[in-house]
Amino acid sequence: MRQRSGHSGTREATERRFVERAARARGQRLRRWLLTLVVVAVLVGLGWLLGFSSVLDVRTVEVTGAQKADEAVIEQVAQQERGTPLARVDAGEVSTRIIDTVPGVKSVDIDRDWPHTLNVKVTSRVPALAVREDEGFRLLDMQGVSIRTVASAPKGVPTVTAEDGADVSGHGVQAARGMLRALPEDMRERVRDVTVDGADQVTFRLGGTTIIWGDAESPDVKVRVIPILLEKKPEIIDVSAPGSPVTTG
Repeated sequence: MRQRSGHSGTREATERRFVERAARARGQRLRRWLLTLVVVAVLVGLGWLLGFSSVLDVRTVEVTGAQKADEAVIEQVAQQERGTPLARVDAGEVSTRIIDTVPGVKSVDIDRDWPHTLNVKVTSRVPALAVREDEGFRLLDMQGVSIRTVASAPKGVPTVTAEDGADVSGHGVQAARGMLRALPEDMRERVRDVTVDGADQVTFRLGGTTIIWGDAESPDVKVRVIPILLEKKPEIIDVSAPGSPVTTG
């Protein structure tokens, strides 16, 4: 009888341990489920806070790098994002909208400045030519993109006019751009008063000297010849036939 009692006690102890382990396992599973629910709730809350609430929305737009004439329009386009949660602002779409709206903008970089500011960093197109037209001067960059029309040419930007006083043709503008692209930067900065005739022959002022550039033939030869001939300080240098340049005065 004592022996059976010992076996019974062992069996009861084993059953208790089994019940306790089962209870611990259920407790661990419950804690894991509760932890998972808490994590999910936190993530859902954060997602709502960042993406759908007004707690972190756009309230301020800061524009930098833009030309003064473009700032107001750029800000007006970017202000369309006011009230949009910062996390949901499509930077690429905003950049494209600004570039499509403002010809003077070359590229745009959008940054989020939490909690409420959208930073619009603009790279503006640099005027390389001021083409004379009836209403003023049309500014173009070196790629030929029309930036804007202004009443007077900005300081340091060479003007382009037609020899006969007519509007400068598209081919004339292309010829003037080709001439500028061929010149080294130090020479290009000194170019003034570009004139294009009906045959798209280009003439311009370089310091106190008139340069008859001619057409687009052999620009590399012309660029090498002009500095040499400038040493004589002539009034006119004609490199329209680059193999036989001529100076006057």
